[in-house]
Amino acid sequence: MTHPSPDPDSNPHRLAAVTQVLQALITVVDEATANTTNRLMAPLQPWLAGITTGVGRVVSPLAHLAWLESLSLMPGMRWLLAALGQVNVTAVGQEVDRLRQQYPEEGARALAQRVMADTALRAAGIGLATNLAPPAALALTLVDMGAIAALQADMIYRIATLYGYSPQVSDRRGEVLTIWLLSSSASSLIKSGTSVVELLPGLGAALGVAIDAALIYSVGYFACRYYETKPRSS
Repeated sequence: MTHPSPDPDSNPHRLAAVTQVLQALITVVDEATANTTNRLMAPLQPWLAGITTGVGRVVSPLAHLAWLESLSLMPGMRWLLAALGQVNVTAVGQEVDRLRQQYPEEGARALAQRVMADTALRAAGIGLATNLAPPAALALTLVDMGAIAALQADMIYRIATLYGYSPQVSDRRGEVLTIWLLSSSASSLIKSGTSVVELLPGLGAALGVAIDAALIYSVGYFACRYYETKPRSS
């Protein structure tokens, strides 16, 4: 008894259908999670606004001090200006404009997810280089810290701009530093809990890269919740 040969085009179509279903499921879960988190974040906005505004007014003059800019050029100190929100705001605006033109049908939340995914991928690349070069581990770790801090600052600025908040306002610096400090505290706890596993040959490096990428993504997620619940007048 002969059986009909499988259609060679059926597998790609089936894979595409499964992918679409999974994407739809992820979107539904993400929407539900984001909306729930927004409801928790909204009552905190008056408190957060006071902190970020005050921090922004303090750090804005510091970011332009010549000696501080010189200090940030030293190996491992790039994170210093990044933490103060010293990013290329012109490039941020251009990148946001490019995203909007490339995906005109998408809203701020969807575009922010693209920014988060792109930043997490770049952070994973930095982490991979660090994990794969043990002889220069200390030096690369310092470079890693600076580069990832710069990526975080740039990501937060792009997300803020996508949600309609000007990157030129001093409040952005306060928001970058506040979000950075909160995320760094959480990241330190998570990294310390997985430090033993990251020492395992092969698996440890892969896990470390995955954790770095996930932590970067979580920073972007927090930034999205912050800007989605931030009063438009502020």
